Amino acid sequence: MSLRVRICTLFSVLLWLHVGFAPLAEAAPPVLLLQEPLTNSEPPARRMGYAIMRMPDGTFAFYDRYRPESGPLRMPDRNGRVHSLSPGLPDRVLSDPSIMNSGVLNNPQVILTPDSNVVSMQVRREALTSEQAAEIGLRSYLDVWMQTAGPEGVPEPKMIWRGYNGSQMEYQQLKNGRLLVPFGSMQPHARPEPPTGRHKTVIQYSDDGGATWHESPSKLTAACYANFNGLNEGACEPAIEELSDGRLWMLMRTSAGFLYESFSSDNGTTWTKATASRFHTSTGPPNIMRHSNGWLVVTWNNCEMPPRANGDGVYGGRDALHMAVSDDDGKTWRGFREIYLDHRRNDNPAKSGDRGTAYPLGAFTDDGRIVILAGQGAGGRNAIVIDPEWIEETQAATDFSNGLEDWSVYKHHGPARGWWRARAVGCEVVSSPTDAASRCLHVRKPDELPADGATWNFPNGWTGSLTTRIMLPAGSQGGILSLNDRMFDPSNDYGEQFSVFRLELRSDAILNHAIRPGQWHDVVLKWDLAAAECRVLVDGMPAGTLPLNNATLNGISYVRFRSSATSLDAAGFLVDSVKVQIDTPHAPECSTQDRIQQEQRYVQRVVPTWAIGE
Repeated sequence: MSLRVRICTLFSVLLWLHVGFAPLAEAAPPVLLLQEPLTNSEPPARRMGYAIMRMPDGTFAFYDRYRPESGPLRMPDRNGRVHSLSPGLPDRVLSDPSIMNSGVLNNPQVILTPDSNVVSMQVRREALTSEQAAEIGLRSYLDVWMQTAGPEGVPEPKMIWRGYNGSQMEYQQLKNGRLLVPFGSMQPHARPEPPTGRHKTVIQYSDDGGATWHESPSKLTAACYANFNGLNEGACEPAIEELSDGRLWMLMRTSAGFLYESFSSDNGTTWTKATASRFHTSTGPPNIMRHSNGWLVVTWNNCEMPPRANGDGVYGGRDALHMAVSDDDGKTWRGFREIYLDHRRNDNPAKSGDRGTAYPLGAFTDDGRIVILAGQGAGGRNAIVIDPEWIEETQAATDFSNGLEDWSVYKHHGPARGWWRARAVGCEVVSSPTDAASRCLHVRKPDELPADGATWNFPNGWTGSLTTRIMLPAGSQGGILSLNDRMFDPSNDYGEQFSVFRLELRSDAILNHAIRPGQWHDVVLKWDLAAAECRVLVDGMPAGTLPLNNATLNGISYVRFRSSATSLDAAGFLVDSVKVQIDTPHAPECSTQDRIQQEQRYVQRVVPTWAIGE
């Protein structure tokens, strides 16, 4: 960093601390593009079907699978502005009637081979007789079928695998021409319970364009544990990408608290034993993409599952979708940013069915923007356009001028039934008591529901600082400020228990620094994970040092404010603004032993709490 930049940065920080909130020069934030209209007033014929074509050179083309002839994909954002995703389908596809009339393009993802054939993998249900179902232990099969079309015509679709594939995520043609199709296979008579759940990940491959298929002898599994808030599915719904050294890298959905990973050194014929990766997760699948700039891009739910409620399951862990990028082929990672915060997160959820931001499918446009299709449930599956420069940002700030758009403040309450549990909005944005034109966050316990909580995501940092301005009114029961490496539901006690650093906000003092009720105080947290400490300053004066509460391999990317009230507390505390400066944005390379130890800590500390629940 140049001297001029350092001086300007220092000046900006000082200005913010002593004058007030100063806007930052930011890259464009993610834009949500809608597949369906916000209302049901428009006829289904006007709805679009986002789809991508994987090109032979590793790029992508975008099209509407319901109207593939219509040119580059155009989609509206939430404000009605229409965005174009390019390139569209190539002329050699558009001009081939065999392809255009075959229906092969009616799939969210297809492959264009070097010889101009389109390959589409689909899952089709196969009904089983009652006798077959009893023998196999499955009610039906979900078989994998391949459909192709190209210059030589449209052969009949063919089944390439028979069994139960619950969800086909990625499939690719490798640089050497091999077609690779990995997926989770529900095992006959298997149950969703330890030690490895009811799925194994299997890999199908073809070296002759799909004429014949082979199955890898490697069957990948992941650990699972009793009392998990969900079904112990095991290793399933994998994503793959080629590394620069020729190996293949796979990430898999699991119920173990982490995405599991495996590697292949022979183009997918055999795979290493699946082990926990560095990426925490709840219960959603990942996506891996190689960007045109060389990045590896991973998209997944960097969330912790909420606890069960009195032993009953609670659907969750999919309210935010995250992205991290690596510019050194997976050694170090940065970002860990929310790219899709569910716009329905504070509403009472649907009574049944999947929902949230999961099941990402990645691509990039010809100008380098990243596009992720993700989400579930009514109005939930949409395309998100991400500026790569936004992922690389090292500053973030919020002053609540846009309300709670970037914050999660929901809280679960009441009994759980059939994976459903009611939600209510917790914290609210109010006028500042010292400046009616300014807005601030009010965190309290106004009723018998759980105490308020609020979470906010920012660019990940191994070292960095967070500055916030808070006020504890007279009579406040105080609160807790936590720095976290993943998203915890705002009112979930796990967020404090498993935080990386945790700061008590008492009404009379913060650490050893006395504060005055009813006055604003500037609080700065400066963390250094290499030193395993976080220094705290209050109003510019050292107040003490926080020890490491829980180790992380990835850095800090969340702040969380929580009322610590155990009885009604209308006073609570106020948050005027939050600003983050990241000094070391890359999470460092971690060894196999590091990942093993991290998983062991999770099993020892987090898993036992599942039996307790809420």
